[in-house]
Amino acid sequence: MIPRLKGSRFSVLFREFFSQFFISESVTSDHQLRTAAIGVMAFLVTPGFLHSMELSVPFEFIWFRSPELLDPLIRLNATLFITYGIVAMGVIAAFTWDALGFDRRDAMVLGPLPVSRTTVISAKLAALAALLLSGAAVVNVMTAFPFAMVASNHTGAIAALRHFTGHMIATMCAATFVFCVLVTMRTLVGMIGERREAITSFVQFVLVSSVLCFFVVAPMALRVARGRRGAARAVMMPIPAWSPTNWFLGLYETIRGSSGPELWSNAAMAIELTLASIAIAILATVAGYRRQLQLALAPSASAASRGAAPMRRALARVIVGRNRIARATADFIIQTFARNRPQQAPVAMNTAVGLAIAVAGLSRSASDLSALMRPRTAVLWIPLLLAYWATIGLRASFFVPSELPASWTFQSNAPARSRAYWSAVRASLIAIIVPPAATLALALGFAVGWRVAAWHALIVTSVLVLFLEVIALTIDYIPFTRAYPPGHAKLKLLWPLYLFGMFAVALWPTRYELSILGDPESLVRMAGWIGAAIVVLEVIGRWRALKWTVTSDEEVPDGL
Repeated sequence: MIPRLKGSRFSVLFREFFSQFFISESVTSDHQLRTAAIGVMAFLVTPGFLHSMELSVPFEFIWFRSPELLDPLIRLNATLFITYGIVAMGVIAAFTWDALGFDRRDAMVLGPLPVSRTTVISAKLAALAALLLSGAAVVNVMTAFPFAMVASNHTGAIAALRHFTGHMIATMCAATFVFCVLVTMRTLVGMIGERREAITSFVQFVLVSSVLCFFVVAPMALRVARGRRGAARAVMMPIPAWSPTNWFLGLYETIRGSSGPELWSNAAMAIELTLASIAIAILATVAGYRRQLQLALAPSASAASRGAAPMRRALARVIVGRNRIARATADFIIQTFARNRPQQAPVAMNTAVGLAIAVAGLSRSASDLSALMRPRTAVLWIPLLLAYWATIGLRASFFVPSELPASWTFQSNAPARSRAYWSAVRASLIAIIVPPAATLALALGFAVGWRVAAWHALIVTSVLVLFLEVIALTIDYIPFTRAYPPGHAKLKLLWPLYLFGMFAVALWPTRYELSILGDPESLVRMAGWIGAAIVVLEVIGRWRALKWTVTSDEEVPDGL
């Protein structure tokens, strides 16, 4: 009976831990999240599959015209597919980041139960392995099979089997290595007692940015060179010797049948690092659970009292003035955003989109580093671009119903209608978005000169305040206190509006600023016109604020 009981406990924990990968507090239903997960997998599978299918014509051409170029072309594409497998695993880890390790809530729930630590940790490791195998296998099989058929079209079934086996082993080992490194990072971040929310959001931002930048930079890493008799051939920019891609490429080439001392050493390095990363991830998971059991007994630290939150609250209080209701509401909004991960995730994801667009602009407009050391659109629009997408994410986070019980407080202790609510939302938007963007604009002084950076910081601040006034007009409730309205996030329908907003907020003001950069009077006039528009929106906002109302009783779920 005892072994069967342990087995049932393991099965239940395994299912629960695996389901955590598809559960989020920032969505309205598990079905919605699963639908999003299917969309992410389709996004990951499609580019690699299409690229492998498109290789049939180049391989056929080279087979008949220049057979000696087959091996370089195979290695080039194998490198891309290995990198693609690493990137795909980064996407999966980014979207399941919170569930990659134990957290304080897991320890509080599982700690008092009569379940051994070995069973809990084993179930968690099994769930992580299932996520790794299911995610990486789907992505890599969709590239391995067609690429093996194309690359070995004239060399027989044995060669195709070796291509397929080498592709799968190399890409799966690469994905395993990266996944284990990210699991270790997630566990170490979770073991930090203070400011782990900010670190987690930053890591998630880096992961998503890296993924999107790969899709931008990877095509630019290839260039066309002229070979013998004027034939064109594709070559790739040199890869640094320290890149992990070289190790797994050596493993791929060794299984495929290529020879060379550097291939054997790289293959051995790939296997050793993969096994070492698995061992370290297991040890980190064990240590992470023990640490979370300790943190569960300690009082939780408030992220809202550390970092930039106090400065943001102070700035918001200055903006709203002496109105106590507005100050309290602004404090509530900023503190809720600072201490809750579900609110920070949309901001990190959307800012990563802005960073990818900025990288694309820099890659296309600059041939070398010196081209970036002067005022130009691709450089100066970066603060506005990042702030624009961060604002889109922040507005989306306002709809996450993380503090529904707080609506009772506002209903009991605050007036039903007041301009203070609108004033607090506007001040919170400005306090969260404007300071980082203005600081980044000033930091561009290292590249474009401090005089240009000072003027640009003024323009960035004024444009963002104007944009945030517009955003504040689209919000008619206290953030985080209203149940999520069904069908609100219509991204498939609103993306043209977001694209137009990016041009209107980031691109066109920057281009106009560049056209008058040498004329201080024109710059002052531009800032003045923006200020006048802000005053108009301020008047409209104050008039519209009287139509605001605190969340009604019917919108608050029972039992809260």
